[in-house]
Amino acid sequence: MASVRTTGAFVAAISMSIVLFSYFLCNYRSKRKTPSPLSKNKKPRNGLIHAVGNTPLIRINSLSEATGCEILGKCEFLNPGGSVKDRVAVKIIEEALESGQLVCGGVVTEGSAGSTAISLATVAPAYGCKCHVVIPDDVAIEKSQILEALGATVERVRPVSITHRDHYVNIARRRALEANELASKIRKTEKIDGKFLEQINRCISDGEKKDSIFSSYCSGGFFADQFENLANFRAHYQGTGPEIWEQSGGSLDSFVAAAGTGGTVAGISSFLQEKNPNIKCFLIDPPGSGLFNKVTRGVMYTREEAEGKRLKNPFDTITEGIGINRLTQNFKMAKLDGAYRGTDKEAVEMSRYLLKNDGLFLGSSSAMNCVGAVRVAQSLGPGHTIVTILCDSGMRHLSKFYDAQYLSEHGLTPTATGLEFLGI
Repeated sequence: MASVRTTGAFVAAISMSIVLFSYFLCNYRSKRKTPSPLSKNKKPRNGLIHAVGNTPLIRINSLSEATGCEILGKCEFLNPGGSVKDRVAVKIIEEALESGQLVCGGVVTEGSAGSTAISLATVAPAYGCKCHVVIPDDVAIEKSQILEALGATVERVRPVSITHRDHYVNIARRRALEANELASKIRKTEKIDGKFLEQINRCISDGEKKDSIFSSYCSGGFFADQFENLANFRAHYQGTGPEIWEQSGGSLDSFVAAAGTGGTVAGISSFLQEKNPNIKCFLIDPPGSGLFNKVTRGVMYTREEAEGKRLKNPFDTITEGIGINRLTQNFKMAKLDGAYRGTDKEAVEMSRYLLKNDGLFLGSSSAMNCVGAVRVAQSLGPGHTIVTILCDSGMRHLSKFYDAQYLSEHGLTPTATGLEFLGI
């Protein structure tokens, strides 16, 4: 009987020890500082400019599961100005200030279909500059509304060929010259009693104000020239490309994106292929663009255009900011292994599919990039990792790309229930 009591006491003691040990262990753990997921951001970033870039690379679950590939999207819509073009705006302005082509208080001019303009208008004030934008009047109206809300001066003009003097890019180039001429006039203002009548950063006379579109800008202008300025390329070669490489651990097989100016696809493809020549880089091109033909055939025109059958108003695309019929200095830097052609209907269907299945509310160019990612996955087969760019969100595409009536009028109403529009 005594042995039973002894055994029972021993078991009770062991049980109490375990309970006390568990209590003190839990109490110790609770008092320790548990690292927060946000602790990676070691300290606050220094202002708006330093908030540009370092966007997350996410797995697009629905597309990955449907294709058997890992399809990853670089979330550029999380930049302060809402798009991948924030990187370009920062790089262009910084290089212009360093070279002296732009001075504090000056005006940055640009011809843009929207995203670059919005990015320039977002970051320019952080550098003490202003922004003047010339934009085609057929782009989504909310883009010009955003620009005006940001404090930019906006000119909406009719769409014409790049060879026309009144193409929005050519007008923007002239506006920079006009701003410089205005600044020059102010510098040459006659002295009175040994002092300048008007200083460079002050307003000019009422008579001159009436003749100039830059009535309040007196420090000169700078044409951003996003299509030909290689700062565009460098923004992605030095920033976006390295980020993708680091975030993917260098374990990617392919990169695909559409091109407008060409800076994104050129900068990223050049960097990635320098790191690993086996990474395949592709273009996805929308309707109305000649880049697909340039990559696949070496010429910028289709067979119909070569035969002189091109219409005066060739079919354009609902996707904004991508597709072009000329070879820019930025696009010339691209290292591409091939190209795919996407359609407007595929882009519309893809945007709705991603919204429904992944909660991703993407703009038109982002949707086209995802079409490209699936095309690459189909070509390479399962087991590969493919990266693309989620350029911007759907917030600045409400009046066209996400407008049911507009889509209906153009025969683009989405009807798919899955990815059958891509043969899946």
